[in-house]
Amino acid sequence: MNIAVVNTPLLLENTTVKQRFRHSLPLLFISLALLSQVAMGVVITQSPHVGTDVGGTDIFIAETALTGSPATETAWVNSLLDPDVTFAIQTETVDYFFTDTADVYAFALSTAPSHFVIKNSTQVALFANVGSMDWGVFNTLSLSSAFNLPGEEFQISHVTELSGNGVNVPEPSTMALLGLGLLGMSIARRKAKKA
Repeated sequence: MNIAVVNTPLLLENTTVKQRFRHSLPLLFISLALLSQVAMGVVITQSPHVGTDVGGTDIFIAETALTGSPATETAWVNSLLDPDVTFAIQTETVDYFFTDTADVYAFALSTAPSHFVIKNSTQVALFANVGSMDWGVFNTLSLSSAFNLPGEEFQISHVTELSGNGVNVPEPSTMALLGLGLLGMSIARRKAKKA
């Protein structure tokens, strides 16, 4: 009669590896979810910039009725932000373009500003520039109906670019490295517990 000998330590070791893998999965999924949120971009679907990735939608901060000079706009912005920003440039009659995301439009920026103000008629809206620094990307659902955007001409009365008060946005590769680092640390920690 032959008796099979089962190597119990190997069986336990394989079970432990499976358990470790199962415990690492949530961390891996969280890292991948963060990476996909940062990496997802908005793409222009209208000529002459078809296919241009303009980053994500910039962050809407506030809207108000305001008339006046760039100094008036900058003073209003600085009443909302801390630390203050400075006026960089104001561009009149700015064209904006359709994107692959409903109600989201994009326009080119000149100075890679930390913030920008868009104006139509007497309404102004402040945004933090967090996507591609070369593009302003706004969602019309963030704006009141007084803005009249999108309009038939697809133009914004003017855009004021503001510098300072930097907004740091992690690059997708940074998020990937962070996720891999966290995964590696959790694996190393589990190995240290075993030893």
